[in-house]
Amino acid sequence: MRKTLFAVSAAALTALASPGQAQSTEVAWGGSNPGGVMYYMVGVAGTELAKDLPDVNITQVTTGGSTENAKRLIKGELDMGIVYGSHVFMSQKPEGPFEGGGKGNMLRGVAMAYQGPTYFVTLGDSGIESLDDLDGKKVALGPPGSGTVFNCSNILTALGLLDSIEPQLMTFADAGRALGNGQIDAFCQSSSPAAAVTELAETREITVLPYSGDQLAKVAETYPFYHTGTMPETTYKGVPATDMPFTTVYWVAHERVPEDVVKRMVAAAYDKQDALAAGHKAWGQMKPDTANFRKLGAPMHPGAEAYYRENGKWQD
Repeated sequence: MRKTLFAVSAAALTALASPGQAQSTEVAWGGSNPGGVMYYMVGVAGTELAKDLPDVNITQVTTGGSTENAKRLIKGELDMGIVYGSHVFMSQKPEGPFEGGGKGNMLRGVAMAYQGPTYFVTLGDSGIESLDDLDGKKVALGPPGSGTVFNCSNILTALGLLDSIEPQLMTFADAGRALGNGQIDAFCQSSSPAAAVTELAETREITVLPYSGDQLAKVAETYPFYHTGTMPETTYKGVPATDMPFTTVYWVAHERVPEDVVKRMVAAAYDKQDALAAGHKAWGQMKPDTANFRKLGAPMHPGAEAYYRENGKWQD
């Protein structure tokens, strides 16, 4: 048995109570580092869903983000995770960050969590006005094992800029502080609103670097799992609406999580979606998206499928 908090898995439906009491199901749910969107999403979900599901014990697991979540799901170290659609797709091969490892054939879809943009942030007085101006600069790409590093590296590669920067790996919160202190020139962030960017924008003037139309087309041509979307002007203080590459992010479960547990968690999440969104705006985007998820090569979890079919939300 693993000597970690994952030793009790949802698959076992471990009884933590004494005989005659209801069993409690342990669910280890991977998010990201503090300062990242996934971290707060999982924290909010654990708090809100526990109010309706006292027999489901959700443990928020701090991770590097999407890449690590997918890898740990594949290894059986997590029961649920927030994972980029691109990572679900690549893990089925496996290729990219999953090359040489186990296939993600145990990943099951629960819901589309949100669509997230990838963008680069600098200080308003840095003199950096475009992505090309990052040449020779210190740029934080996210924490090791994160989906942010994956996305930022992909975009810089597509634009021919990856080899021209000085890449730094650090947590989102550390990157925000490092930029404010002048230790780095810019940092990259996936998903919004991100706490690290919001907090920095409250005390300093920031710039989110714009993408040209040609750059957006080049990113989509190089990596088809990105599409162009617009980050609204209300996202960060002083930042106008900006077009940028988006990727779709999913709530994913391991196949071992019991059908009834997932079904009840999904039902509670939709019933409490307003409360979840009040905790973090990204939850307001949650929807079934069942057809698009299955195009990634993985099926929906039977519990989620049962809920969607019974409520007329299944998409073929």
